[in-house]
Amino acid sequence: MKIKKTLVFAGFGGQGVLTAGRIIANMALMDNINATWLPAYGFAVRGGKANCVVKLCDEEIGSPCLETIDLLVAMNIPSLEYLNITNPGGTVIINADQVPSDQPELKREDIKVVSVPCDTIAREANNPKAANIVSIGAAVHELEGFHVEAAIAALKEFFEEKGKGKYNDANVAAFMGGYRCAQI
Repeated sequence: MKIKKTLVFAGFGGQGVLTAGRIIANMALMDNINATWLPAYGFAVRGGKANCVVKLCDEEIGSPCLETIDLLVAMNIPSLEYLNITNPGGTVIINADQVPSDQPELKREDIKVVSVPCDTIAREANNPKAANIVSIGAAVHELEGFHVEAAIAALKEFFEEKGKGKYNDANVAAFMGGYRCAQI
């Protein structure tokens, strides 16, 4: 299966968008898919703008720079500024707890909008800081070429390497909540 996708995770600093992108890149690498991860954030990291570009491809990746987007994860309203470079046929996952689905920018008929209440699902998973993990679950659902079991293994490995493996059950619950919500 040919894979060539550009993803952007965008939100405020502190929402975990950089971590979400890094986890997706790690998932791809564990599945033998080439990946790049390019973070960007403002001076005031917590509360300021933050985003990262993740490129996934079966072939060599020439540049990590952003040109157009195939999948956008918008964790807040300012993240919708990336819609202007989202490809026709692209997918936008919105954190419905912070981005109302009636935003005028989301009325494009050439994109798929997936509304996921990331904050709510994270709280229901007893993991209130895991809205980003919920968004990863939704993104994995929308991406071709990822297997749930492999994604969960990569998620667990990422947090174990960070010394946060004790949260794995709550992270898996948040991930699966986002994955299931995207199925609806």
